[in-house]
Amino acid sequence: MRFSPLRDWLPRSAKATLAVIALVASTLLMGVFAAGSYWMTEQRLTAQRAELWAKMQRHLGQPVAQSMWNFDMKGLNAVLGSELGGSVLGLAVVDEAGKLVTQVGQTLPVAGGVLPADAEVLSMDIPPVDGNPLGRVLVGWSDASLREALNATLWLALAQLVGVSLVLLAVVWVGVDRLIFKRVHQLQQALDHAAGREQAADIVALPETANDEFGAITCSINAITERLGDELEAGRASEEEARAALANMESAQEGLVRAEKMAALGRLVAGVAHELNTPIGNIMMVASTQQEVVHKLSESVASGGLTRNALISLVGQIDEGSGLMLSSARRAAELIQNFKQVAVDQTTDQLRDFELDRQIAEMLSVIAHVLSKTPIKLVQQLEPGIAMHSYPGPLGQVLTNLVMNAAKHGFNDTQPGTITVTCMRQGDMACITVTDNGVGIPPENVGKIFDPFFTTKLGQGGTGLGLHISHNMVYGPLGGRMTVMSTPAVGTAFTLLLPFSAPGSDRQ
Repeated sequence: MRFSPLRDWLPRSAKATLAVIALVASTLLMGVFAAGSYWMTEQRLTAQRAELWAKMQRHLGQPVAQSMWNFDMKGLNAVLGSELGGSVLGLAVVDEAGKLVTQVGQTLPVAGGVLPADAEVLSMDIPPVDGNPLGRVLVGWSDASLREALNATLWLALAQLVGVSLVLLAVVWVGVDRLIFKRVHQLQQALDHAAGREQAADIVALPETANDEFGAITCSINAITERLGDELEAGRASEEEARAALANMESAQEGLVRAEKMAALGRLVAGVAHELNTPIGNIMMVASTQQEVVHKLSESVASGGLTRNALISLVGQIDEGSGLMLSSARRAAELIQNFKQVAVDQTTDQLRDFELDRQIAEMLSVIAHVLSKTPIKLVQQLEPGIAMHSYPGPLGQVLTNLVMNAAKHGFNDTQPGTITVTCMRQGDMACITVTDNGVGIPPENVGKIFDPFFTTKLGQGGTGLGLHISHNMVYGPLGGRMTVMSTPAVGTAFTLLLPFSAPGSDRQ
């Protein structure tokens, strides 16, 4: 059995607790006093009994001896009868042989009588005369009167205990309530009123009605409420400033996000323009060559010098040029189609079906020109047949940021290296990794790379938002997870785990 602590037995009210403590303290104190009084009374009555017995022995000794020696039975009975009363119930005299000589008062057991249960028989020897023993005096003794006095003392102490406890309880309950608890309640109400105010003007100072401890407490409370009002006003002003700053920061962040998206779109346009230069250049070169061939053919026909072999040669040149122009035009059309789809994806958040490997390949094709100017090799290891119902725009922006970030931060200007982009199934998720074998990320920066505006290329074109935006897109519309592992001088690997169907789609 577990005993509860004392505080579990105390009342919840401080006033009631104080009353209980005062009652317990007074009860213990009066109990100690009552026990002491009882013990002292008992000691005093015991001493009084011993004194009475000694006095009786002095009174009875010689008179009883003389009466016995002279065979004066009348005088003997008179001496014995003078001691009756009080604690003495009866007396008897027996000779040396134990034979009863005389009996006065209540009959003792030696004479065939029965004494009360609280009585006892005391015995004293009769002083001898001329060396002759005369016998003994037996006294029926009862301490009932002494016990009555002792009990009266005890009941008086108990009455005093109850009276003092009731008086003390009344003083505590009424006096302390008026002097302390009512005033404490008033202070509590004032503090609750001040705590519930929303404006400093609503806080009212407490009146200082007494020049005592509560007056000092009232002064302190007024000082606290005044300071609370000042801090309330300062907090309100700070809150307004913080809201304005937050609105400005959100607006600036939205602007930076839009700028980052437009920068990505600009890189996309630049990449497509660079890739279109080759097929368009081929078309222009073949067109000019074809024009020369046609001019020669026209001259030969006009001069009549066109031979069969010359005609076959010119036709062959025209056919070869036409084939080259057709392949170049197809390449240009493919690039334009990829650009249109990627541009639409990156400028809108359209939810659609797509093949993951084809989408990644299209995205990488429009940024390949950036890496073509560096000694960095881009490797694709894409598992086919992974059907996605998600947002290709955010996905393309995330992969563009990761690849461009690896090229910019993972390698020096002349350092050769490899960036590998892979995709594969991993359970019910699509796993995409972007790995480089560059310089890696310092351990102290790994936990900061997704923070907004964190960049190690400050002033060199880095905004510090690329990875932050990517992180938000992965955990937001794409509904996936993003992790990074990096070892200095070994390389860095970003891993994306994306559901096949984006959150909120009808295929969830």
